[in-house]
Amino acid sequence: MRELFAESRSSDSPERQSKQASFYLPTMKILLIAYACEPGRGSELGTGWNMSLGLAKSHELTVVTRANNREKIENDLKDYSGAKPRFIYVDPASWVLRLKRMGILPVQMFYQLWQIDVARALRKSNEEFEIIHQLTFNSFEVPPLAFWGLKGSKIWGPMGGGQRVPFALLSAFGRKGGLKEILRNLRVRLSSWNPLCRGTLRKSSLILFANRETKQLLGKNYPGETDFMIDVGVDIAKFTPRKISSDGDSVVFLFAGRLEGRKGVLLLIRAFEEHAKENARTELRIVGDGPLAGRMKDELSEMECANRVVLTGLVSHTEMEEEFAKADVFTFPSLRDTSGAAVLEAMAMELPVICYDHQGSAIMVSDDCGLKVPARSTDQAITNLAQAMTQLASSRDQRDALGKAGRLRVAGEYDWDSKIAKINDYYEGLRPPNPLQENN
Repeated sequence: MRELFAESRSSDSPERQSKQASFYLPTMKILLIAYACEPGRGSELGTGWNMSLGLAKSHELTVVTRANNREKIENDLKDYSGAKPRFIYVDPASWVLRLKRMGILPVQMFYQLWQIDVARALRKSNEEFEIIHQLTFNSFEVPPLAFWGLKGSKIWGPMGGGQRVPFALLSAFGRKGGLKEILRNLRVRLSSWNPLCRGTLRKSSLILFANRETKQLLGKNYPGETDFMIDVGVDIAKFTPRKISSDGDSVVFLFAGRLEGRKGVLLLIRAFEEHAKENARTELRIVGDGPLAGRMKDELSEMECANRVVLTGLVSHTEMEEEFAKADVFTFPSLRDTSGAAVLEAMAMELPVICYDHQGSAIMVSDDCGLKVPARSTDQAITNLAQAMTQLASSRDQRDALGKAGRLRVAGEYDWDSKIAKINDYYEGLRPPNPLQENN
């Protein structure tokens, strides 16, 4: 095991004022476990980084993360003037790293070995924390083993991974992909019976579920306090409302994500083909790459609407802002996803969203900021998606209204400042009793 320790906390950590008293309470010692944590990134990497900086403003925060994140983290912290967390960098032995780089060791198995080394390092340090918070990865299938050896209140989440693709939608993956999903569905069901998972649930003071499907799978094994919180967030100062084109008749639909079966991108192009038969002034832009790229090109070559579908390939996180700015509607046809950072970024830029009414998208997208359609079979999923595209293509007023409501929703629920404030409230609820308050 390799352990690297770096002190990067400012000497004047701010104190947080109690809502219930007229005096200041001391900051709490918090341990944040964030395997994924990297500056300037989205999704889980962005969650680890943004939460670390935000929570350090109010607490004495220690973050344990991977050693390969160290260079980027330390470089970014050089010019950062705010309160800084202390980072502990842990990686498994070099031979384990080699197996991972060679693709021999699956990510989940590597993550389990990392969790074991984290638990060992923390027990060896003998340091005590008031709250231990498992933040990233967000999958319940690999429980945070550090919970077993440390004192203090424990928060697990936002936690997902319990979402499964309904049997009626497996045909969207093809024969090979459908078989993999069946095996994954079985693995997820069996993982919910894992004694380590159940034991970690019992040791937790609070579970934050990232979607309803995961709570339905695990909630019966955990009688304690729970809440819902999407595992990703967005910086609304960075993703600002786009300038709407003066050409009100032309409508651009946008997809952004990995081109693989679970993202529903094959359903999307078939839905666009159905929609395009009666709508001549629309375009579909697909941003991303993946194993289905070749198959998509083959299918598009046989479609009359192929000249209205643009495949951009991969773009950087910064370039995505330009893609959002070109679009009128964001499409999120994912069949299996804990959540989706791109959805929040699109909403922050006042893009209405079309998605399926399940998993993380069902929580992120309310009825006043997008169209959520049922997906109970492949044919229905395609038809409903096509009808939603036609509905928004025909009404600029509805697109504008949904887009503005979406940004308001993101600002109130999913902006990093809002999410960090909510986490601070959870921490405050778990604060050990204060003797001074009890004596008053």
